Amino acid sequence: MILRKNLPVALACLAICLTSAPVLAQLSDNLGGLTDANVAGFLGPLNAGLSGTMNSAIFRTGNVPAVGINFSIGLAAMAIGYDDEDKTYLPTDPPGFTSLVSTRVPTVIGDPTGVIVEGQSSLAQLYPGGFNLDGFEIAVPELSIGSIFGTRVLVRYIALDLGDSEFGEFKYIGYGAQHSISQWLPLLPVDLAAGFFMQGFEIGNDVVKASATHFNVTASKQFAIFQPYVGLGYDSIELDAKYVDEDYPDLSFDLTLDNETNMHLTTGLLVKLTPVQVFVELNSGAATGIALGLHFGM
Repeated sequence: MILRKNLPVALACLAICLTSAPVLAQLSDNLGGLTDANVAGFLGPLNAGLSGTMNSAIFRTGNVPAVGINFSIGLAAMAIGYDDEDKTYLPTDPPGFTSLVSTRVPTVIGDPTGVIVEGQSSLAQLYPGGFNLDGFEIAVPELSIGSIFGTRVLVRYIALDLGDSEFGEFKYIGYGAQHSISQWLPLLPVDLAAGFFMQGFEIGNDVVKASATHFNVTASKQFAIFQPYVGLGYDSIELDAKYVDEDYPDLSFDLTLDNETNMHLTTGLLVKLTPVQVFVELNSGAATGIALGLHFGM
């Protein structure tokens, strides 16, 4: 999986940003780091970004053979764009601090320069900067195998060492299945299949952890080498963040962001050039985006 330009660097930077509490603690003994509410505000755009990408390009056909051996291996790449309003949030004053003026501060995708908010009694609160991202991109290797009773399984997996980062490994896994509805309704004018997919990733020892679920019904129709398809689905994603500071226990946090749920509409085109298949699709869910990919197999 690739996030933005360089996965190890981007994920390590994200994890480092989440664990910036010791720096904030130097401002004043009366100032804490990011409270649970502000961690949620800071990470908020990740929910839409992850849901809009992780839950895309999973099912690209309604044609699932009832019997026989079919498989493919390849790469799917998904991308969404962010609006300017996603780059800031209005923070909640931490205990012991009252801001003089309501000031919007960067989210994880916002301006990389941190913002100092002035408060009463000459206090100040520093909010960390983001990574100045206009979009969110993911590329995932995947394997599909079928069919048993009109059912195929799909698996996505990758694990990367974050190098010198203290946060250890980045792990991602996704798995699910798609079942043919057409085999039970042979008079349908299109191929129709229903599927579900579960996936999750983890940075380090639960520093950042996400889990997503996608349910989908896909209809497709073959015209020579071209197969247009339409999918209607339902997405759910949950993001957890945790940090433990032994020196400043009050700055530690362990929270779960609100569960993000959305309907998901997909329109796409699959081109079959046996044994190569290419596809491109548009997605509208938690975010609007595009996906494309290349597969080898049957």
